[in-house]
Amino acid sequence: MENVGIITDAAAKRLERMLDVNAARQRVAATNLSNSSTDGYEPKKVEFSEELAQASGRVKVRRTHESHLTSSRAAAGDRGYVETVDEKAANEPDTRLERTIAELADAELAYRTAATLMSKRQQALRTAISGQY
Repeated sequence: MENVGIITDAAAKRLERMLDVNAARQRVAATNLSNSSTDGYEPKKVEFSEELAQASGRVKVRRTHESHLTSSRAAAGDRGYVETVDEKAANEPDTRLERTIAELADAELAYRTAATLMSKRQQALRTAISGQY
């Protein structure tokens, strides 16, 4: 989401993060859906880097292959999330399509909710600035 100068407080930054993360979840779910009948395709999921960083602090992480995740936040960059293979979906191909559709719907609903909240917040700011209630 493009920063238009209104994202200044913690609540607005959380809403912006919700939009970014749920857009990524939608993108990953759409990719999984479009590749659902592709032989050898491994479905992906979005994981949050803070959780991975916390887990890597408790568990010794050793990178044994170049395609494995690193234990640092650098793997996620500034996004705050990483895409990983969804082992559960990969191991249960009979439910993969249903899981993917449910993930897509969940991400879309969360994104729409955050977008509505951001819109209402911007509307309230415009009202406060203009002084017209």
